[in-house]
Amino acid sequence: MDTSENAILNDTQRGATVEADGNAPTQSVQLGAGISLALDSQNDPQAQALGPNNERLEQVAPRLVNALRELVVQFRQEGIVARRHEIRRIRQARLFWQGLQYAWWNPQDMNWHLPWEAKIYDDSALEEMPRYQFVTNLYQAFGLSFVSVISQDVPATRFYPQSTMNDADIETAKAASQVAELVEQNNRVQQLLTGVGFYLWTDGKIGGYVRYVADGQRFGWRDELVLEERWKRLGSDAYACAKCGSETEIGDEDAGAYDRRPQSSDFLSGTLCPHCGATLGSADFRPAPLVPVPQTVATRRVANGQEVISIVGGLELNTPVWANEQHEFPYLQWQMEVHRAKLKAAFPHAADKIQMGGPQGADDIYARATRIAVSQGMPTTHPGDALFNLVTFSRTWIRPWAFYSIEDTAVRDQLLRLFAEGCYVAFAGETYCEARNESMDDCWRIMHALPGDGQNRPSVGDSLVEVQERYNTLSNIQAETYEYGIPPIYADPQVLDFDALANQTAEPAAHYPARARPGMSLADGFFQPAPAQVPPDMLRHQQDLIGPIAQFLTGLFPAVFGGEMENVKTASGYAMARDQALGRLGLVWRRLKQFYGDLMLLSVDCFRKNRPSDVEIPFLGPGGQFEARFIRLANLKGNIQAHPESDETFPRLKSQQRAVLQQLMTNPDPAIQAALREPANLGFIKSLIGLSELVVPGDDARSKQLREIQQLLTSFAPEAALAGHVRAPDNLPTTAAPQIRSTVPVDELLDDHATEFEECRRWASSDAGQIARVQNPIGFANVRAHAAEHAAVLARQQAQTALLADSILPKPQTQR
Repeated sequence: MDTSENAILNDTQRGATVEADGNAPTQSVQLGAGISLALDSQNDPQAQALGPNNERLEQVAPRLVNALRELVVQFRQEGIVARRHEIRRIRQARLFWQGLQYAWWNPQDMNWHLPWEAKIYDDSALEEMPRYQFVTNLYQAFGLSFVSVISQDVPATRFYPQSTMNDADIETAKAASQVAELVEQNNRVQQLLTGVGFYLWTDGKIGGYVRYVADGQRFGWRDELVLEERWKRLGSDAYACAKCGSETEIGDEDAGAYDRRPQSSDFLSGTLCPHCGATLGSADFRPAPLVPVPQTVATRRVANGQEVISIVGGLELNTPVWANEQHEFPYLQWQMEVHRAKLKAAFPHAADKIQMGGPQGADDIYARATRIAVSQGMPTTHPGDALFNLVTFSRTWIRPWAFYSIEDTAVRDQLLRLFAEGCYVAFAGETYCEARNESMDDCWRIMHALPGDGQNRPSVGDSLVEVQERYNTLSNIQAETYEYGIPPIYADPQVLDFDALANQTAEPAAHYPARARPGMSLADGFFQPAPAQVPPDMLRHQQDLIGPIAQFLTGLFPAVFGGEMENVKTASGYAMARDQALGRLGLVWRRLKQFYGDLMLLSVDCFRKNRPSDVEIPFLGPGGQFEARFIRLANLKGNIQAHPESDETFPRLKSQQRAVLQQLMTNPDPAIQAALREPANLGFIKSLIGLSELVVPGDDARSKQLREIQQLLTSFAPEAALAGHVRAPDNLPTTAAPQIRSTVPVDELLDDHATEFEECRRWASSDAGQIARVQNPIGFANVRAHAAEHAAVLARQQAQTALLADSILPKPQTQR
């Protein structure tokens, strides 16, 4: 390594660059409101020497790239045998899911084959295959039940500050919940959990990858103003007379913008002072102050970005087989097949080097063939020209301590300086694409469905594979018995004319020549043995395989998927069985909750590191109007931690919620009945029952009042400010007895004053009301004045009702 290479690598700035689907983002400084100030990349030593994502590292320091390539191969070879076994197991499981359940394993080519394939090897297993190959896909049916249970509810995550004494941590914990909601909405969390359930059933190992992706075709575009710094004079240049002290302005007050600062020598001398007549020279010149002002030079189209969560299965994820926890991983690798054209567009600097086909290593080729085969829905890879355009794209994360496996201390030190937090390196086949300083713990989380040792652990559905094979075998035996068990008919050749029978077409109601022997009936010339029968115990065994055995192994009892259970006739019995079944699956659910909470924490961290500005989130308010809330980056400066909801034992079914609601409705407790009558709960009750057309008394009045509260918070009234005992602006007149009037007057005749007053009181006690009391005291006072108007009208109506009742009821007579 020469001196220039050392100088470049030593001067490289540290820090990860945001991924934009392989394209390095344009460096700019965000000024807000869609405005950015472009930077001069020629003055950036990192962008000039290596590129934002170290794209030119192989040109500058090829020894470092070769060391990274060899280091990845070295770690992959440490668990080569276990990895082959893992790929074989996962491949069989995914084929079973697709209904390809008669593949046989050939140890000569380490591959699965179907019986109807061309016979390449002299393997006796082909001859032992059954005549029938019926598939009753129990594996997929049980798997769908598992996926539906796992994905029916989103795990709740709570964010806590690292320190309750730090205000920044508390604000960050509050804002993190809004970030998590946005990430869940953008990533379609229900579909995400469906993929999680599928991989847990087939693979048993999943990885969650969180990063910020800028892609205009996926997330849209926005226009940004490109600004450049220009010098502008603030005021006019002038001469300051040293004799009388007066100043004489020269030129236009708005002298425009300059690319450089003007000097005193740029102006002519010999000017006379208009006040005293003294000669003014260059020493008397006072230039106007110059200030740098951003000026719009162009408008560019910038791709929007967002946080993206990818769920990766065990077939695509390579981890060290001997490690139990992620912090023990020296490396983590994600492999996938990407079209060559997309990789060329993503990495234009390496477009000429990206070749067709896959990697050169035997294990990588084996894994690549498996991924392509299952994506084609076939046990083996079907050859075709299109597959050669699919290049294996490998992304590997390496920990800093893993560099100590490199014997060359000079190369090791250079890598440690360049990738102090860890190394992310990407290869398209064998072609180097990019690398950056990035830790795997900042973007990855690994989860296993079941407890065990190492990384090659069984999946939830592994125990059902052999049960499925046994059931298929018994089904084929049953079909073969029915076909081969049809008994033949033996006939006396002197009774039946076989020559005439052979020349006659078989059709319904046909006549066949036959003659009975003397003294015998025609039936005496024929004999048919009894047909073969399927043993009754085999049918019972089939029912056991599809029923108790499969249910016990998987924990998916009939109560989970709504199946009928023998000896259970009551709803309470079904509820008890359902709780027991969910308790078995709770082993996986608890792991999933922690995994999901970690992903949300990574998403919040990714949000605050990569978002260029505050984010606006529109939503439909409780009053039926569109409202907006903002996620402020200034509120995400603290340290937080995430924990799953402690009292959430398992996903809650809608049927379970409805059952609880029905029990509460029949409960005579006054407190429970009052809670059900609470206006804030009426909307949830309607949605839970499923009767959206149901008209609930007071629901419209509550929505109306919520809309009015939003208006009251933004339209301030002077008298409301005085009535709320808050300091009014200085330009407002003060009176001794101000009139309390809100900016939204009440309608004494048409308003539902009781419901709207209660809604105002409920809002004032809620978190939104308490925040408004502190941050918007005048608006809160306006709402308070509005509630007082409702209370006053309500009091008058009640008084009138009492007077009317007194006038109608007869007065008691006084006894003499």
